[in-house]
Amino acid sequence: MQSHELRKRYLGFFAERGHKLVSSSPLVPNDPTLLFTAAGMVQFKDFFWGRIEPSFRRATTCQKCFRTTDIEEVGRTPYHHTFFEMLGNFSFGDYFKQGAIELAWEFLTKELAIPGERFAITVYEEDEEAYAIWRDAIGIPTERIARLGKKNNWWGPVGNSGPCGPDSELHYDTGAERACGPDCQGPACDCDRYAEIWNLVFMQYDAQPDGSIVPLARKNIDTGMGLERATAILQGAKTNYDTDVFAPILERIAAKAGRRLGEADARHRNTIADHVRGTLFLVADGVMPGNERQGYVLRRILRRAIRASEGLELAPGSLGSFVDPVVASLGGVYPEIVAARDVAVRLIDREEESFRRTLRDGERRLDKILDEMARSGDKMLPGELAFELTDTYGFPLEMTEESLAEKGIAIERAGFDRALEEQRARSRAKGGAAASVESVEAGRAATEFSGYDIGAETRKALIDEAVLDGNVAEGSASTRRFVFARSPFYAGSGGQIADVGTVSNLSRRGEARVLDVAKDAKGVFLHRVEIVEGAFDVGDPCRLSVDVARRRRIERNHTATHLLHAGLRNVLGAHAQQAGSEVTDQELRFDFSHFAKMTADEIGRVEDFVNAAVLDDRRVTTSLVTRDEASARGAMGLFEDEYRSLDQVRLIEVDGVSRELCGGTHVRRTGEIGLLRIVSEESVASGVRRIRAVTGDGTLAMLRDASARMERLRALLGDAPETAIEKLRARLVVLEERVEVAAAREVAAQGESLVSDAETIGGVNLIAARADLPADAVKALADEVERRAQPAVIVLVGAADGRATAVCKASKAVKGLDAGGIVRAMSKTLGGGGGGGKGFAQGGGPDVMRADEALAEGRRLAVDALRAGSP
Repeated sequence: MQSHELRKRYLGFFAERGHKLVSSSPLVPNDPTLLFTAAGMVQFKDFFWGRIEPSFRRATTCQKCFRTTDIEEVGRTPYHHTFFEMLGNFSFGDYFKQGAIELAWEFLTKELAIPGERFAITVYEEDEEAYAIWRDAIGIPTERIARLGKKNNWWGPVGNSGPCGPDSELHYDTGAERACGPDCQGPACDCDRYAEIWNLVFMQYDAQPDGSIVPLARKNIDTGMGLERATAILQGAKTNYDTDVFAPILERIAAKAGRRLGEADARHRNTIADHVRGTLFLVADGVMPGNERQGYVLRRILRRAIRASEGLELAPGSLGSFVDPVVASLGGVYPEIVAARDVAVRLIDREEESFRRTLRDGERRLDKILDEMARSGDKMLPGELAFELTDTYGFPLEMTEESLAEKGIAIERAGFDRALEEQRARSRAKGGAAASVESVEAGRAATEFSGYDIGAETRKALIDEAVLDGNVAEGSASTRRFVFARSPFYAGSGGQIADVGTVSNLSRRGEARVLDVAKDAKGVFLHRVEIVEGAFDVGDPCRLSVDVARRRRIERNHTATHLLHAGLRNVLGAHAQQAGSEVTDQELRFDFSHFAKMTADEIGRVEDFVNAAVLDDRRVTTSLVTRDEASARGAMGLFEDEYRSLDQVRLIEVDGVSRELCGGTHVRRTGEIGLLRIVSEESVASGVRRIRAVTGDGTLAMLRDASARMERLRALLGDAPETAIEKLRARLVVLEERVEVAAAREVAAQGESLVSDAETIGGVNLIAARADLPADAVKALADEVERRAQPAVIVLVGAADGRATAVCKASKAVKGLDAGGIVRAMSKTLGGGGGGGKGFAQGGGPDVMRADEALAEGRRLAVDALRAGSP
């Protein structure tokens, strides 16, 4: 049976038995506690946890999954994968153990016609109910039912508490010839004889934080059967890679290799096949290579695939060609990979080209380190050097470990972790998180926002009247937090800033300025106000007036973000998904996933797309719909967590251009935006770009400012400022060349002077001195001195541009001296870091005032090393 037939028959079998057919959810879940969707139950987590009441009691899915726990095993074993498909059926308070067991047995033995005697069963050792069902209702002989402990047959909880329960696994007997020996423990054994094909989880308990468990009010079923492994069993294949699932991509890899691939090539071949599949599906769900979270994993599997391609001696640039076989075999099931095909190929080619350069640089540095270690006989690589390879050369730690393991060398992990933490501490963003907003009082109902429709017709006022029912003092006598049951003020959320305006007391003299509006976890609006005159008390009727001109500017910018999002996807591809935004009255900021700097042409095309929609004066409509209806209409709900518990969601549609779920405020027609101008495009994180743009009067102000600056340039440079600037640039090049020549002469002169002052220890010239030059010049000076004074050890400290530099260099003839250790000690004194090998190291820090102290420390360590090495 082919894999596509298995997928179809599984879903059809359960659909016929009352299960709702639910589409696969994305590989990146809307859950900050999870890195990837690693099981079919993830999209139903809120059902299992009781947070949302399901509208159906049974479901079945073929869920695309990604797991990171066994990346190192991928390619080495028959069954491990990063990306795979999980067939599952689920019950939410409907059938339980007997129903799940009987359905699984019927599908395997009747629908798929697998002989029942080929299965062995495992159950949790204390689960008498499941054991009895298998023995009595299904008729499995007791010798083929194994009772195992929690390590093997217990699921959950996720974290310290939550739903959990026993499970039961179905294992296929591949034959006695594949057993580990006469003492094989059956399905409890880790040998190749028994292949786990299906896991039935009986979610019946709620784990408490204290470690105890209590029965769940509603018992649930979660099952999972790996499509790849089940296909291997049905096709009698030795491994998952020997099935039709992988056949197209493996054939393409063999064709690229230009030779018959044997058993020795299988590990590299399988690694490439798995990781290219995983890469395509991650890219299709908006993941870009990066240095954190999902982006780091994508970059890691891509680099493993590149290393594997080198193992097969494939031509550089081959990996991108393996995308098409995956699209051909799975594009009909997952159309998102068809749309992502071009982007995935470009991204793979780009990463391969970049990483091959990294490999060359890192390998040269590693070879140099290994040569020095071979001379010294060391078998432990200092953690700081391993971190240098990762941080400076982009050489992954796991790759360094693999290279060293072949030579019997280990990494000092404590030193690596220490260097990593120091680097994180230096780069950690300054400033704390925004203070959390607390409710004025417990139990208060959510505020009704009346600011969507008020003034929509006249567009001149955003005013409402409400009774003040919360008045809490803040930092001073004049600042308060006002609460109203209804308010026209928008509370900052979803990237849109809050409204400002005024509150007037209608019962007596009282006027207050609204400075900000925040929304607490219960939806209560907290208006931070400054009382200008008079007084306010709970129960006072008030008039709430929004600064309408400011609101309109915010609305123009907010609707423009929706048009911009559509334009980016139109120009760059479907992978350009929103990664954050900020909408103010001054500008809009839009973050999106993309792997390269946008070209001027791409920026221009996005601007043209947006402004075409503006000039068309398209209608902008708002409607409340169900989440299913919004999804059916193609709405983009990129921040679904806001809507997970809502029966209805707010859909913003720009006719023919955009459909997005959004709770913010918008213009009524796109013509109100008044043209968009992109101010800048930049990188804010690996795989994430940021656009800043202006609209309406912001665009006009920008154009006026640009015109004024051009007039000032003309006044300074004449009527042809471009020509004048080119002449200045030419003069600058000449001056820079003269400076370089002068610097080289200065280095030579200073080097000669330092050599004359050298002291000799054990036949080695030691030069330790201040050299207040830029970092590059200090290094050049060390090279010059070492060339003149061989054999020599040079210790230099320089200070320039508010930073100190430390350098240590030793001639090859010098033994027993560790330049890297000396520089690390000096850099620590300077408040920074650094490192290198035995013969050369460089570092520094911001503490320029301690430069002389660092120099003295470096000289002392060099003297000690030279004396220790003297005969």
